[in-house]
Amino acid sequence: MFNEANFAKLSEFIYRKSGIFLEESKHYDKINKFILSRLKDLELDGFRKYFFKLRFEDNDAKEFQELMNAVTVNETYFFREHDQFEVLVNHVLPQLNQIRPKNEPLRILSSPCSTGEEPYSMVLYLLEEAGLIENRDVEIIGIDIDSNVIQKAQDGKFSERSVHAIPPVQVQKYFKKVGMSYQLIDDLVGAVEFKVINIFDRAALRDLGKFDVIFSRNMLIYFDDASKKEVAMNFYDMLKPQGYIFLGHAEYMSRIVSVFKAKKFDNSLIYQK
Repeated sequence: MFNEANFAKLSEFIYRKSGIFLEESKHYDKINKFILSRLKDLELDGFRKYFFKLRFEDNDAKEFQELMNAVTVNETYFFREHDQFEVLVNHVLPQLNQIRPKNEPLRILSSPCSTGEEPYSMVLYLLEEAGLIENRDVEIIGIDIDSNVIQKAQDGKFSERSVHAIPPVQVQKYFKKVGMSYQLIDDLVGAVEFKVINIFDRAALRDLGKFDVIFSRNMLIYFDDASKKEVAMNFYDMLKPQGYIFLGHAEYMSRIVSVFKAKKFDNSLIYQK
């Protein structure tokens, strides 16, 4: 019912729509299980009919969204690679605060934001370094192609693993224990705006406006060279002059495009427009 030729056809479709390149050796079993499940749910009798539906009958893009939710990996937790959050609040935002017009908010994008741990980590760091937000509005927006994780991010409820790296005093201060989960206090739910957006949807990215800082950690590793360059240039266009972008520690913007200036703060390498 599903074979290597079908995988190749579907993965090429996914690549054209999302820029995500799926290696057969890593993703075949996952996609196979997904297709079998969707054939049953949609009462279709083969991959050919499913692929036809995906290509020609998915006018609201709901089925493609289901597919993306199955493909993407969303491993994250609060304060992951915490040194970058320290650079953000101790160096980058104070610097930008000095050069931006005082009546403008500082705007930060988290892409992909997964279930919200990264952008909410920024919120917690800002609250603990209250000097900046007492004098300047900060807007944080999280985007992800996976609608399921966006819903979880909006709910603001996290597992014990998600909060394990937060100091206990801050967990007690900013979360309520609800069964086996940790719920953000009411004052913080909604502190981040979350949206379902494909990073290759330029119109949707333009609608987000310009940003002072972009966090995009451990996403580019899923793309081939052409897609990496396209995303990097999309981010370049979205940054205000002298804005910064943070990548994962294993990602290097200099190997993708040459338009950013590499800057080192403490042990973190980040990139400036």
